[in-house]
Amino acid sequence: MPWTPQLVRVMAGLMLSLFVAAMDATVVGTALPTIAKELGSFQLYAWIVAGYLITATTTVPIWGRLADIRGRRPVLLAGLLIFIVASALCAASPGMGWLIAFRTLQGIGAGCIQPLVFTVVGDIFPFQQRARLQGFFSSMWAVAAIIGPALGALFVSTIGWRWIFTINVPIGLIAAALVWGYAEHLPERAEKRRFDARGTVLLTIGVTLLLIGFGTGSQTATPNWLLVVVAAVLLGMFVRMEWRSSDPTVPLHLLRHRVIGPAIAVAAVAGTLMFGVTAYVPLWVQAVQGGSAYHAGVAVGAMSIGWPVMSAISGFLMVRVGYQRLVVAGSLALLAGSLMLALGPPSLGWLWTGAATLIIGAGMGTFTAPLLIVVQSNVDWGRRGAATALNQFSRTIGGAVGVSLMGVLLERYVASAQAPLQGGAQLEAGLHADFVVLVVLAMVVLATAIAVLLASKKGRAGEVPAREQVSSG
Repeated sequence: MPWTPQLVRVMAGLMLSLFVAAMDATVVGTALPTIAKELGSFQLYAWIVAGYLITATTTVPIWGRLADIRGRRPVLLAGLLIFIVASALCAASPGMGWLIAFRTLQGIGAGCIQPLVFTVVGDIFPFQQRARLQGFFSSMWAVAAIIGPALGALFVSTIGWRWIFTINVPIGLIAAALVWGYAEHLPERAEKRRFDARGTVLLTIGVTLLLIGFGTGSQTATPNWLLVVVAAVLLGMFVRMEWRSSDPTVPLHLLRHRVIGPAIAVAAVAGTLMFGVTAYVPLWVQAVQGGSAYHAGVAVGAMSIGWPVMSAISGFLMVRVGYQRLVVAGSLALLAGSLMLALGPPSLGWLWTGAATLIIGAGMGTFTAPLLIVVQSNVDWGRRGAATALNQFSRTIGGAVGVSLMGVLLERYVASAQAPLQGGAQLEAGLHADFVVLVVLAMVVLATAIAVLLASKKGRAGEVPAREQVSSG
């Protein structure tokens, strides 16, 4: 694919879209105490993040399906428009309730951007170019994870927290203007595709109740098992309906595919490991190792350094060594980093912890982009948006549920402590138990990766350039 001026503009717009959405997910964290102090209603503090997380998670499969029905360009522009308008409203919020409502709306737009960006890249470029580019696009999230918190702290200490939302408006408008020039080539489809409203409602309500049931939005992260049961019933109904549908919102039948199924499984388990590191390493550094908030930020932020470096490298290596070997190599890195967390005594300090998360990030970066390319390469145009969204959704929902269950495990250890967050044997034991869970998850990823590698050597796993694409019918 030759690099024309128009293509360069579109790629710049896609990267800018991905960056602004990724940065928004990280920039808010450092401003939350200031926002809560200024707007009041501290009891609603957690919902600034929770409202965004819920909608950004639940809408991903819906946006992917809409892209397959209506085309990529109009759906991506709609998502950007929602994100831009919601950002402006967040900046003008007169109170905590309004901010939470507008952040929830913002999450709807954000849920569109990442899957649509990666889908468009998959549409435009042939395999070899895509393998190199997807790594760079994947690294945008990691770069944003580094820049976002620093930028948030800068705004809070200078011109005010409202600018963490205001800055999204000009960046989003520039991205939309660049994407506007995307001349999409829609394939001819013999049948008219429809949007499954019933399945969409069941999925949205089910996932929302599941996240809330597992403690999302609760200041104590205490699970509500009744909501979890109700969510499980609704999601069971959704799975049954989707499995029978000829035009499903989420293409669950792809999980039976001998290449896509393992890729989605790895994404879900690895997502739990990644979110587990983000959630519990800062507590380990500050409460157990005695480090400062700065040390905790550096330790967990090291994961965001290893990720973009290896993500870019893996795109070039994939063409030469195949995705299977990269998944095995990345899985070994996940296992090594997790073992460092689980076996390293607190006395080793935050530098040891940072080295562990750096290796985990390198492992994630090694196989994340190759697995996405594999998923996209084994479906046709009419399923590529939904398949890309399913890959992201599995990682996010796996992480949200897994981290919540790890929180339940931690609570069992610290329930009897009078000051659980002040350190002590109970907290150390609980966090160590969570790190052991990370080791088990890394072993599951490695076992899956080895199975895929062995299957490919026997000729059962299919070629990466799609030769057994799943039809859109």
